[in-house]
Amino acid sequence: MKETIRAEWTGAAPHWQKWNEKLIAQSQAATDLVVRNAQLAPGMHVLDLASGTGEPSLSIARAVGPQGRVVATDLVPGMLENVRQNARALGLTNMEFRQADAEQLPFSDQEFDRVTCRFGIMFFPQIDKALANVRRVLKPGGRVSFIVWGSFADNPLFAATLGPFMKHVQVPPPPPDAPTIFRFADESKLASTLKSAGLHSVEARKHQVPWPWPGPPEEAWEALRDLAAPFRKMIDALPPEKQPEVMEEVMSNIRSFHDGDRVNLPATLVTGTGVA
Repeated sequence: MKETIRAEWTGAAPHWQKWNEKLIAQSQAATDLVVRNAQLAPGMHVLDLASGTGEPSLSIARAVGPQGRVVATDLVPGMLENVRQNARALGLTNMEFRQADAEQLPFSDQEFDRVTCRFGIMFFPQIDKALANVRRVLKPGGRVSFIVWGSFADNPLFAATLGPFMKHVQVPPPPPDAPTIFRFADESKLASTLKSAGLHSVEARKHQVPWPWPGPPEEAWEALRDLAAPFRKMIDALPPEKQPEVMEEVMSNIRSFHDGDRVNLPATLVTGTGVA
């Protein structure tokens, strides 16, 4: 399972860098939630998991200042190279970059004040093992700040674009607790998982936020198709004779959110916080 995830995201890494600037704008609300819930202060040492192209680690590096330290990690080397390039472009010098498996973190006990993750923890196959590692590297009183996707039905980004494909491509339901994008869409499940890891003062909350794509509908679909690693097999499995019909429905759905300047999709996200 882990190698499948690694392969999917290795293939997607160049596309994530290609769309990085617009992704930052689209997902700003998610970054803001992670940063705010982390309760950062200048000088803190922060570990960011599954850093992708850099957010929230880049924003966190600015928040903790030159006396602080941020270690950006990812399972995929190509993603980590994206973070390195983007940090260099921003002139951030208080960051380190480490390829790391969340289930086997290569860090000392009680090394970090905070551990953050934006849209990553749902893909950790052995989530209990990963959170045990997170708990180990956190200082006493240290804090986690995570964010994940809400349900498919609560997110038009997926329902409008992938829903038409699902009418024609059989998608078997995943096994219970499989590492999928909607694994922690139920905030109570996320809360119980964090509590089971030994964290206290746990809170898990749903948030409705804007998710605007700064461009035309055609570009919004192109980007989603490039970036949606977990759904690529389903998209590619659509029978050729069904493609015109499905794409007409997809584009009609996306255009219904377009205001002439951007595609104003709403999003439902779930945040999880806890204290070591």
